[in-house]
Amino acid sequence: MKKLLLILLSVFALLAFAACSSEPVNDNGANQDEQNVQEEAITPSVMTLKGPTGVAMAKMIDDNETTGKYDFSLVGSPDEIVSAISSGEADIAAMPTNLAAKLYAKNEGDLQMISVIADGSLYILENGETINSLADLQGKTIYATGQGSNPQYILEYLLNSAGLTPGEDVEIIYRSEHAELATLMASGDVDIAMLPEPNVSVVLTKNDQIRVALDLNEEWNNATGGNLTMSCVAATKTFIAEHPQAVADFLADLQQSITFALDDVSSTAALCAKHGIIENEAVGEISIPKMGLTYVDGADIEPAVSGYLTMLFEADPSSVGGAMPAEDFYYLK
Repeated sequence: MKKLLLILLSVFALLAFAACSSEPVNDNGANQDEQNVQEEAITPSVMTLKGPTGVAMAKMIDDNETTGKYDFSLVGSPDEIVSAISSGEADIAAMPTNLAAKLYAKNEGDLQMISVIADGSLYILENGETINSLADLQGKTIYATGQGSNPQYILEYLLNSAGLTPGEDVEIIYRSEHAELATLMASGDVDIAMLPEPNVSVVLTKNDQIRVALDLNEEWNNATGGNLTMSCVAATKTFIAEHPQAVADFLADLQQSITFALDDVSSTAALCAKHGIIENEAVGEISIPKMGLTYVDGADIEPAVSGYLTMLFEADPSSVGGAMPAEDFYYLK
């Protein structure tokens, strides 16, 4: 009887061991169910900028007050994003596309672009009726912001494509802040200016003599056949590898948020004012349709972005981190 009992106990032990061993195990030794629970519990740290990138996430930010699905931070400067991504404080961040390329180089490849969220929102404003094409800028003085960064390279590229030499055929005077230049334009102290949204709409609401003379995204498309893919969302490769489902959920929410912004401008403008993304609802209603909001992911990212990054690289290699990013910079899902 004792022998039979020992045999039965041994069989039960073997069966129990086999059952435990049959559970799927990930690379860290945790079974798949445990991994799924861990991923469901993660709260991604997401950082975005005021302006177009924040508008893209306005619905997400508002919904998050109820769901608590994300840890959102809304900041005013790309420098804050550089610090947060490099230190691991942020898992996912919206930023200029060339900044993502620079961070990819700086962080030794530990970054991937997971979506494009906005094309260009740069415009030439005029107090007058003389400018209807880039060629009409010959002999003019343009005030602009962004010296040594994307706006300068874009403006110079477009002027050159129109046969105009910056500094010779067209004088360009730079101001350090968008808000400063917007104030000068609205007050009538400046006749021609290059500004981004939502600053363009701020000017238009303050001075009805000012008009949008040129849409530089349209001019870029005419010159290159592509769009000014200026804003994106990127995430660290470490976070993507550890939490692929969280990234997939984020992208689904982001796409819905952008669709909402495009379909319901009025409600989005109210959300932007509520959360400090844009200074007020009236400016939001005018500016959101002109921000170039879009959604591109997967295999479509590289074709959308590479031409723009190539232009920047040719203008100034340091603008994209010293070299064009490798293929693993683009997240394929």
